[in-house]
Amino acid sequence: MTIDRTHRVALVGAGRIAAVHLGYAKGVSNARVVAICDPVPGRAEELARQKEVATACYTDVDSMLRETEPSIVHIVTPPATHADLAIRAMEAGANVLVEKPMAMTVADCDRMIAAAKMHGRRICVDHNRLFDPVVLKARALIDRGGLGDVVSVEAHQGVNPVELGAGGGGGGTHWSVDNAFAPLYNLAPHPFYLVGTVLGTVRSTAVMGRPVAADSGLVSEIRVLLEGERAYGFVAFSMGAQPYLNHLVVYGTRATLRANLNTMTMVVERVRKLPKMVAKLTANLDPAGQLVAGTVENVLGVALRRMKLYPGIGQTIRRFYRSLDQGEPPPVDGEAGREVVRLLNLVERELSPHHEDDAKPVASNGHLAEDAWTS
Repeated sequence: MTIDRTHRVALVGAGRIAAVHLGYAKGVSNARVVAICDPVPGRAEELARQKEVATACYTDVDSMLRETEPSIVHIVTPPATHADLAIRAMEAGANVLVEKPMAMTVADCDRMIAAAKMHGRRICVDHNRLFDPVVLKARALIDRGGLGDVVSVEAHQGVNPVELGAGGGGGGTHWSVDNAFAPLYNLAPHPFYLVGTVLGTVRSTAVMGRPVAADSGLVSEIRVLLEGERAYGFVAFSMGAQPYLNHLVVYGTRATLRANLNTMTMVVERVRKLPKMVAKLTANLDPAGQLVAGTVENVLGVALRRMKLYPGIGQTIRRFYRSLDQGEPPPVDGEAGREVVRLLNLVERELSPHHEDDAKPVASNGHLAEDAWTS
């Protein structure tokens, strides 16, 4: 069933990622951006000017919700603020698209899910890498059995030192470097949800981690082995390895898929029934040909303006809006967001110096004031 509606869209937060969301949201034909809210005076107005959007601007969330009555609210603020802001939006009658991670604790995720059920609203979590072009190709190949049975999946998440801690223009310490585990919460949701789509339910985990340097205050090298109901998984989070790489590798009984998430290219290696020496040569030539073809496709996409930065965010937004039009589940629901937060909390507990099973994750520090809404 398709509902004919115009979505009234509001953004809470006016930082760097908010600009990406706004750019894609204003391009949806049946959506109208009605408000931007940020507690720092002038920041919402600056974002609206930057993106050439004529819209109301606020510094107070409750005033914005009351006066503009949005039907969709994008929560693009630091994750420690996600739960309270999302719940306020749902109580006011809006559906919510929340940036990753969904929240900083499982308890906050549960509060958000409960609020959605109570108020009949939908939550979508921006697990945007799931909808990057190269990942969509990879998922389609896996789903149609192109790799055979999946044996294991690995994801490597690197960190660009230039961007580490890049703020949204508000000054002060950015939330993503606020403490030892903040970089993990900022970037590790990506490998966890990518691996999770292949594994199914995670049954057990093994965690290792250490600082990249003895005097570092960050737990910067983290490795996690996961046993899933369908396969084994491995997540590597590295702030030390350079150049920083973002790779997804899926091993199957018929073929192995290697996706480079930085260059948006994919190589599939298969067993070929060829003479031994010919097979050795083909093992190099075939992947090289696939890389060249993928690179040419990407160059054309950029030249023709079909490919933009953060394409997965655009896909997530369009798919979420469409799911509301058609009365279908969101592309990434609250339970999926909760599972990623559960794994992040587990890693933090295992690697915290004063490990306690019931310890609250230290990265969920509650000191973030509302004047720190940049993400």
